[in-house]
Amino acid sequence: MVYADGQVIADAAHELRLPSAEVKALVQALEHDLAGQPATASPQQGSPRIYDVPTTVLGVDSGGGMREVHVPYFEHGTARYDAALVTARDRLARLADRVAAQGRNYSTDRVRVSIEQVTAPATSAKPLPEGVPLPPETQAHSGSKDYKGNKAHTIVRLIPRDGSWHVYRTSTGKHLALSWRYLLPHE
Repeated sequence: MVYADGQVIADAAHELRLPSAEVKALVQALEHDLAGQPATASPQQGSPRIYDVPTTVLGVDSGGGMREVHVPYFEHGTARYDAALVTARDRLARLADRVAAQGRNYSTDRVRVSIEQVTAPATSAKPLPEGVPLPPETQAHSGSKDYKGNKAHTIVRLIPRDGSWHVYRTSTGKHLALSWRYLLPHE
């Protein structure tokens, strides 16, 4: 995510500040890349459909509102899409790589915790650390919630942040897979 003040955050894990001229050039390039694209891009005629994979969202806001293009299964078939979309995705991927390599660790006092109930419990499940808040299950056997302040600090201190889901056993014997990330400034 690139903000108007030059702050760039990659994967909610690293941040870097860009000079305003670079932000302006990036916004102009992305506006060009996304110009004329539909809200949801379609692959070339005859391309096979791929199900159960994420949709990539490419977006730019030059001050007149967010312009987004949703690209289904983009990471599994870039050759099937308009070259301008591939250019935009590559431009943003290079920036994310640069932020990860040159930036500093990103943190804030706000986090999002996600849980899923594990139906086939892992034998290596650790007890849930005392004091870690759990979001309510807002969907069948899963949920997420944003926390700030002391609750967020407890989560950061007690739950590893390595991008994977960690399985814990609650005091009632339920097994939960838990993951968290820092919230972005606009969330």
